Amino acid sequence: PFILIASWVCGALYGLVWMVPEHWSANSQLGYFTLMSLLLYCSYVFLNVPMTCLSFEISRDPQTRLALMGFTTYFVKLGTLLYQWLFPLAQLALFSSVFVGIKVVGWGVGILVIALLGMLPAIFCREQQFVKQVSRPIRLGDSVELLRNNKALCIVLLVCVLQLGGGAFAASMDYYLLVYYVHGGDITAGAIDKGWLSTAYTLLGMLAIPVLLKFSARAGKIKVLRGVLLLTALGGIAKWFLFVPGIGWWIVFDALLCTLIWSAMSTIMPALIADMSDKHSEKSGQHSAGRFVALFTLVANVSGAIAILLAGVSINLSGFDAALGAHQTASSITNMRVILAAGTFVCSMLAWLLIRYQIDGNGK
Repeated sequence: PFILIASWVCGALYGLVWMVPEHWSANSQLGYFTLMSLLLYCSYVFLNVPMTCLSFEISRDPQTRLALMGFTTYFVKLGTLLYQWLFPLAQLALFSSVFVGIKVVGWGVGILVIALLGMLPAIFCREQQFVKQVSRPIRLGDSVELLRNNKALCIVLLVCVLQLGGGAFAASMDYYLLVYYVHGGDITAGAIDKGWLSTAYTLLGMLAIPVLLKFSARAGKIKVLRGVLLLTALGGIAKWFLFVPGIGWWIVFDALLCTLIWSAMSTIMPALIADMSDKHSEKSGQHSAGRFVALFTLVANVSGAIAILLAGVSINLSGFDAALGAHQTASSITNMRVILAAGTFVCSMLAWLLIRYQIDGNGK
């Protein structure tokens, strides 16, 4: 019932996000976006947590579950691809204005993708119960105690903060650089380049999934994750030389170096969380998947919020001014380039150090 109802609530709220009246003041529009976004993300928790728990329960074999996470990652990549092309789609000439285009596209995604597809697991999937359920309710203190006594879980969640928060914050600069540096203020050209870059990320990420699964089965999830983080750090250095005017199709090398980490976040990370949940369930006799998934979802949502907040603050502090178009100050462009390149490198290396020296190959 959570999945069935939440899918339609999320779909409706996603469509309503874009229904802000055009004639409202900027502060009123901001207040509307803030309220609707808060409602949307709160509703999303009621959809994501039980759906992820269902994926954990399909199998208790670590390799089978890792393969399942790899399979679901294909759909995550398809969603990412769709998301990056929504704004160019809303700019098509068949819409009377970009505002109308955004509303039509937003409701299309809300109903067709979120509501209709989101309700399918509620209809076709069934829950399995591997351990005896406890009758007492789970309190907040139980989750705090779980974190305090589970070092590996804390480290994995910290890695999520670094990548989904810090890494995503750094990556948010790429659109501004594509528009105002690479393409000299041409928003349409920059948005199209961003769409193609995101397409490259998606396609290469899909191709990388079998590679991640194969090497994780041979060397272990932790070792593969360490290797992916080192490659991402190298990609952070490369960003300094790739996001420059006249780069052309060479920009695809950014996706080649940095797409693996995003595939790993939706493949290896959930599999690690599921393995930890199984160990805790066997030890405690409690069904722990809900608690582990809820903590993971909380960290992911907070990290995403931090990334958005930091991106907005950094854009303002960098000296960026959209009214200047192609005539941004040199210091503003440099600041954004440093955030993109150095931010990616630092977050990846910090995550690598945490895993390298705090978790061994067995995830302990």
